[in-house]
Amino acid sequence: MRILKIFLAIAVGIQMFLGCQLFESNKVSPQEIKSASAWSEKDQEPSFTDCDGFDQAIDKKNCFESMISNSIMDYISENPWESSQYIDEEIVLNLHIDKEGYFSLQDIERSKAIADAIPNMDESLEIAVSQIPQAQPAIKTNVGVFVATTLKLPIMISAQ
Repeated sequence: MRILKIFLAIAVGIQMFLGCQLFESNKVSPQEIKSASAWSEKDQEPSFTDCDGFDQAIDKKNCFESMISNSIMDYISENPWESSQYIDEEIVLNLHIDKEGYFSLQDIERSKAIADAIPNMDESLEIAVSQIPQAQPAIKTNVGVFVATTLKLPIMISAQ
């Protein structure tokens, strides 16, 4: 009986010692993570269901960009800006599309002159961007998950 207990204790000890490697984790270098998470041609860009009928990727992209631009321009047309100065300048909207496909305005790249000429521009653009319809979010296909994305939208502002 004593030999059986010793044998059992040794067997359990060996099993515990050998089983520890099951709990070891493999370290992944930051370069491997960056490489795996980099955007590739196989990944799916965000889209609108209205753009699904296009076969070519460039047509889908143009449709997507057009829907965003039209949504913003419709809001601005309904809520026109006023300026006391002549303006002929480009601004750039930095848009964020979250994992659920909702848009938000991250930043506006513009000159101080245009910001002074149209004081309510920031608030107006914030509202305009929030009214862009929900999109289908981008998909990182190598892991099959929705991901947040950003895009730059240039807008030409002309006022006399």
